[in-house]
Amino acid sequence: MKIPLSWLKEYLEGTMDEAILPEALTMAGLEVGSVEEIEGDKVFDLEITPNRADCLSLLGIAREIKAIFRLNLKKPQFEIKQALRDDRFTISIADPHLCYRYAGRIIRNVKVTSSPEWLKLRLEKAGIRSINNVVDVTNYVLLEYGHPLHAFDLDLLEDYCIRVGTPKSILGTSSAEIETLDGVKRVVGSEDLLIWDGKRPVAVAGVMGGANTEVTDRTVNILLESAYFKPESIRKTAKRLGISTEASYRFERGTDIENLINALDRAAYLIQKLTGGEIYETIDVYPTKIPVKEISFKTDRIRKFIGLEIDDREILEILSELDIEVKKKEDFYIAKVPTHRQDLSIEEDIAEEVARIYGYDRVPAEMPKAFKPVKENLELSKRREFINLIRDAMISLGFSEAVNMSFMSVQDLDNLEIPQEDRRRKVISLLNPLRQEESVMRTMLTPSIIRNIERNTSRGIETIKLFEIGRVFFSEHSEPLPQELTHICFATKKEDFKSIFNEDPFDFYSLKGIVEGLLRRLRLKDILFRRSSEPFLHTGQSADIYINGEKFGFIGVLSPKVISKFDFKTKPYVCIAELNLEALFRAIQNIAAVTYKPFSNYPPIKRDTALLVPIDFEAQKIFDLISSYGNELVEDVYIFDVYKGKGIPEGKLSIAFRITYRASERTLTSEEVDTLHSKLIQNIISETGAELRF
Repeated sequence: MKIPLSWLKEYLEGTMDEAILPEALTMAGLEVGSVEEIEGDKVFDLEITPNRADCLSLLGIAREIKAIFRLNLKKPQFEIKQALRDDRFTISIADPHLCYRYAGRIIRNVKVTSSPEWLKLRLEKAGIRSINNVVDVTNYVLLEYGHPLHAFDLDLLEDYCIRVGTPKSILGTSSAEIETLDGVKRVVGSEDLLIWDGKRPVAVAGVMGGANTEVTDRTVNILLESAYFKPESIRKTAKRLGISTEASYRFERGTDIENLINALDRAAYLIQKLTGGEIYETIDVYPTKIPVKEISFKTDRIRKFIGLEIDDREILEILSELDIEVKKKEDFYIAKVPTHRQDLSIEEDIAEEVARIYGYDRVPAEMPKAFKPVKENLELSKRREFINLIRDAMISLGFSEAVNMSFMSVQDLDNLEIPQEDRRRKVISLLNPLRQEESVMRTMLTPSIIRNIERNTSRGIETIKLFEIGRVFFSEHSEPLPQELTHICFATKKEDFKSIFNEDPFDFYSLKGIVEGLLRRLRLKDILFRRSSEPFLHTGQSADIYINGEKFGFIGVLSPKVISKFDFKTKPYVCIAELNLEALFRAIQNIAAVTYKPFSNYPPIKRDTALLVPIDFEAQKIFDLISSYGNELVEDVYIFDVYKGKGIPEGKLSIAFRITYRASERTLTSEEVDTLHSKLIQNIISETGAELRF
């Protein structure tokens, strides 16, 4: 918001140091972003926080300066004499819960021309272009009082009336169309508030006027509007229509309902002064009152909040300078909140007002007092160390960390074809999302990582290794609060080409090796990989991961069907894994201390075997059977080949694995190992129905 200093000074009486004014305003919570010189006048560009709607005007800023420098406030002086009467024009409000008050004045026989130079210059310095003298006055008073006004061409209003309501309440329809002043035809919804004449909408309430009643150089008679609309309603309408105007910016933050008549009268006075029009009496419809707020406070608590010994007299003087009326009640005070300060509601707000006007820079810096020693939260410390261990491990493997918002869209779950009965469908919806793509709290990290890969790919990055550690949220109807879990998701991506290396660092087995490496680093055992049922993963290249019989994650290649639902120009090869770190953290709590034993100095004996199994056979069964055989001479087993094709029967798969045998205190003989190996293989064949491949 731009404020010309010469204009601002007209509302202040007394002396102040202009050199320190920008810093003083900034320290009081009204940040001065910049100061520029325009035709010999200083123009302040202020950053006003959303809760301080009262400061979106020159009088509001002047009121703050008055309190900071202990000056006097000079309000504009004007008087309307001999207002005429017109009992024929009517104003009605169909939705008083959306429009609390609507007032208007008729002004006849105006002469619409260009504005005088002084008015044009002031508006231009404040960043508003001049249109004509009537419209310029409404913008002038908008900047002066902070209350938006609108002028209608009275002769273009049908049936000589104004109605305030939504399409639903006025017409009983779900929408209505209006062409706004910017020449765009817009369709408003059933809950959007409009201003109507006797037949049609003539303005989007609090946002923009209609082109059908625009004030032009042909206008002779006008209706001047001043109203108070429910802030939430204006905010929703402006957002739905994609419009942001000086009026909507103020209405959606809340204007002063008791000051709208002053703004109306001030504008009528200036219009008469510039156009020579005849002013008629005010028509004021005021169905919904805003109750006066009162805040009780104790000065001892104010001092405690601020951390400063400031006497009662100065506290009350500061509040008085801010136009906050205070009454004494026994051992406490009651502050009557003025209608322009709807941001004040609790005792801490009163303390903040005292502190910022007294001066934050005058509050001494002190170390906080510790009332009792705070013990270290061992559980939290362990969790932090655990997360840092995981993070460091991923970074050491060449992964870059992604940081995303904790939101997603239900469409993300649809893209991944998550079933309706899946727990991940128990989402928590946001009441006021910034955009539809972030309308619910995320229940998995995978969509965010895929979006990251999608954006990086669009910028020409061919190979990607990303990970994210973040929280997911589940709605639990049996619990008062949602469940929050910490997950890790990591993924690799390459374009559809063959690696020049023998071992592809971006394939499914490489990512599986990373998962196994992480789990080994955590010294976790009893980890199982089973064929995954996740619908978004490639059927032949995916697995669910279990620990102690509990599923805690998945790993796999994104299916081509899912890839096609994202904005990839090519068909990339994306491997992704997501793990529940809460389950891992629980599992490592029961791990015994590390014990060491000497390794065997005796040579191993290795035996290779290939089995023919059904094509959907899970190789994990082989590991389970060898482990359950319980022979201490079996040192290691791993699969080194999986093959189907020429020489393999239809519907069959060849799995080749190597078993390493070793004794800790002696050298094994070939005959001994052959006997043991033969029995072990026969046991696997009898349990699985496999065939020995020769």
